[in-house]
Amino acid sequence: MIISASRRTDILAFHSDWFDRALEQGFVEVSNPFNRKQKKLVSLKREDVSAFVFWTRNPLPSVDILKWLEEKAFPFYMMVTFTNYPKVIESNVPDLDTCMRIFKRVSALIGREKVILRYDPVLISNLTGAKFHEDNFELICRTFAPFTKRIITSLFDPYKSALKRMNKIEGFELIEPGDEELTALLSKMKAIAESHSLEIRSCCEGEAFRKAGIESGACVDVDLLNRLFGLGLKYDKDANQRENCLCSKSVDIGSYNTCPAGCAYCYANK
Repeated sequence: MIISASRRTDILAFHSDWFDRALEQGFVEVSNPFNRKQKKLVSLKREDVSAFVFWTRNPLPSVDILKWLEEKAFPFYMMVTFTNYPKVIESNVPDLDTCMRIFKRVSALIGREKVILRYDPVLISNLTGAKFHEDNFELICRTFAPFTKRIITSLFDPYKSALKRMNKIEGFELIEPGDEELTALLSKMKAIAESHSLEIRSCCEGEAFRKAGIESGACVDVDLLNRLFGLGLKYDKDANQRENCLCSKSVDIGSYNTCPAGCAYCYANK
């Protein structure tokens, strides 16, 4: 069983005490996000967990937990999201220098291949147009390339809750790029990543990324887990994810509406 921690909230950044207690007791109670009264127990014991896959903006509040997981030989890797957007779009996330220090420390602790950078989502707006993304992506790749080997990216998905938040941002306007403009941007992003020896992969994307030569990737990646830890996990597509998602099946232990990062584009908060 692969544990996802978490698509629904940032456990490592904001809920480290809760996660520490859950690991100590060896299980966690998880509510069905569509029926809060329906709950299930998920074991966190070493013999029941094939691996952890972490999603976070800032793993430092949980660094002692990561050390403990290493000591107990739990296989895990993490994805650290950094987009460097204006504060009106993401109000409570680390800035570039802070994130670089965080990333460097965690990379030294667990290894470059186990810390994956996410530039996600690519949000195209009047504040973050194509030129912004070219310059911003170059800066981010140059800054983080010494500490990672892979970068994952995807486009913004227009969830109703996210659109509602964005409509309240004064002076902000989403832009829908044309096919040629989008392919040009993604092609430049691919070239930038590769110029810094970063493997770039898409998340839940299709034709636009293929036209740009960006290969589809999996965030919950059994091939990566097998390579890093010598496991024999078999791919089992996660039927609960979107059509283009290549992630293997996992159990998410997070809860929606519990992340205070303040990202206007987030689907996990109403």
